[in-house]
Amino acid sequence: MKPQRISREQMTFWQLVFSQSKANGAPYNGETLPVHPWNWPADTYLERKLSSRPIVRERSLASN
Repeated sequence: MKPQRISREQMTFWQLVFSQSKANGAPYNGETLPVHPWNWPADTYLERKLSSRPIVRERSLASN
């Protein structure tokens, strides 16, 4: 069976992603991209909620 050529307009998102991947021979410049330091957000709503609630596992182990 002869492979079919699909135009870029007909490709799905993931077909485009994989066709442009380094593993498939596409050029890749990820190693040369500028580095931007990034930190996780601190003192978020979720962190405050989690720290204010008792840990359920410890409570259930203490009752045994």
